[in-house]
Amino acid sequence: MPDARAKRDPFRVVITGGPCAGKTELWRFLGEAFPKGVPVPEAATELILAGKSERSLGRVDFQRAVFERQWKLEEGALQKGLLLLCDRGLLDGLAYWPDLFSRLDVSQGEAMSRYAVVIQLEVIRDARAYAAYCRTNPVRHEEHKRALVLERRLKGIYEKHPAYALLSGSLEDKKREALRLLRKRLAAERPDLRA
Repeated sequence: MPDARAKRDPFRVVITGGPCAGKTELWRFLGEAFPKGVPVPEAATELILAGKSERSLGRVDFQRAVFERQWKLEEGALQKGLLLLCDRGLLDGLAYWPDLFSRLDVSQGEAMSRYAVVIQLEVIRDARAYAAYCRTNPVRHEEHKRALVLERRLKGIYEKHPAYALLSGSLEDKKREALRLLRKRLAAERPDLRA
């Protein structure tokens, strides 16, 4: 008999990676592939589009605002369902400000344990292709070298998660692998949330 508690626990999936790695496209794709999935948008993008940026608020206040908004978005999404598809997670801010959690008095282990699966997308390796792709994103302006630094930091943060995967290749390759991985995890752990 299935565990009744498991049916009430959220199954949070984080899609992370450096700037312009295809996170939002993968996030939308998985939202279509999993009808029970509840999309949780990227908090930083919401804030930037609302006129709040690191430049206007300062790094400390901006990263604090991103963390708080991400938390609220995830908690609010639980009103709609238990399979949360998160375009970035609470720990992403550590790549931009390593002291974030100590300043907020938050446990990195507790934040990590919120997530059932972490999917990190590799940044486009070719600098020119990266620049061309980033031109389509109104809130991303990081240079290719900076994107690769952020990617390494994110990997260092998330690779400790027991269900961490780093996906590379074309965006189509990443979509196929993420779909396969998530279907497999849900079948094994949360068949009640499968499509």
